[in-house]
Amino acid sequence: MSKNLSKEVLAAFKALDDLNPDATFLDESTLSNVDSWIDTGCMALNAIISGSLYKGIPMGRVTGFSGPSQSGKTLILNRIFANAQKAGMTPVVFDTEAACDKQSAENCGCDASKIKYCPVDTIEQCRNQIMAFLDSVIENNLHGKFIIGVDSLGNLIGQKELNDVTNNKDSADMGTRAKSLKSMLRVITSRAAKANIPILFTNHIYSNPTELYPSLVKTQSGGSGPIYMASVLVQLATRQEKQDDKRENDIILPGANKVSGVTMRALTTKNRFVPPFLETEIYLNFKTGLAKYSGLLDMAVGHKIVIQTGSTYALADGTKLGYFKNWGSDTSIWDEKILPQLEIALNRAVSFSNKDTEQTTQEIVNEISIHEDN
Repeated sequence: MSKNLSKEVLAAFKALDDLNPDATFLDESTLSNVDSWIDTGCMALNAIISGSLYKGIPMGRVTGFSGPSQSGKTLILNRIFANAQKAGMTPVVFDTEAACDKQSAENCGCDASKIKYCPVDTIEQCRNQIMAFLDSVIENNLHGKFIIGVDSLGNLIGQKELNDVTNNKDSADMGTRAKSLKSMLRVITSRAAKANIPILFTNHIYSNPTELYPSLVKTQSGGSGPIYMASVLVQLATRQEKQDDKRENDIILPGANKVSGVTMRALTTKNRFVPPFLETEIYLNFKTGLAKYSGLLDMAVGHKIVIQTGSTYALADGTKLGYFKNWGSDTSIWDEKILPQLEIALNRAVSFSNKDTEQTTQEIVNEISIHEDN
């Protein structure tokens, strides 16, 4: 294939091609370019991760979800597993906390009989098993057929720590665990890209008590490895919510003391695909799950697709919508009036580009039509 390069330049590249079978031109590389994504089950979360309501987490890359206990990390993991299964993929979960169970997975839409479950204790066990599996995927030409989850990264211990506990020693860790964790992520990242297998992990976070000014971005367990090696990092936080008839499907469980669910705040603290530090709030009802359109109203208002005047709303063309409780669950308004325009606005605004837009408006509309047809 001609690249309008001289014969001398192409001849020089032959030395690289002979040594590296994966060497190619960047526009042709299937290793470095992400061309497929897995839906997270939440349009607002998709948007802050990928810049599109309809994409989600990237194939062949490492994506991390961090947060305190009960912030929805495992729930999001299971929702992504369920959507991966719909796309014909098989999930493999490495469980460090005995927190992954059949009922929770099935409540999120998973087929638990088709999820490979691997309990692990140490970083070395997890690393070796993932590497062996990825090598098998590549060897058997099963690229893109699986999705891997580690729940949770923060609970993995180093082999040295396990040996010390076994031998009743109290010696300090001295950073060995953090180095081992960074090494694990470093070796599996490139192998996952080669196998086109997405790797998800959950992790714990904590506040740094030595900070003079508390940071919005909390410290993750395990040192700098998760920060450096992940392509996307999403930090989660939650607050309890009382029953509210303004919210879609707001049902309360008997005996729940009027607490209907939680609002999950998601903040991207690292992103290699769209600008980081994008934030959304998602409402999770304990009975009905994630509200379908949660988090999208603020986006629509922010991009001026919907105009807010006091407590009432209208479309940008002047069509009055009224109070949110009267139209917030109307699928025709969302799917026909708001979402197509919001997708166009996101593509223009939330992207790394030296152009005004990566695609023409008509191209985006065509993509939306294809998605809706499928």
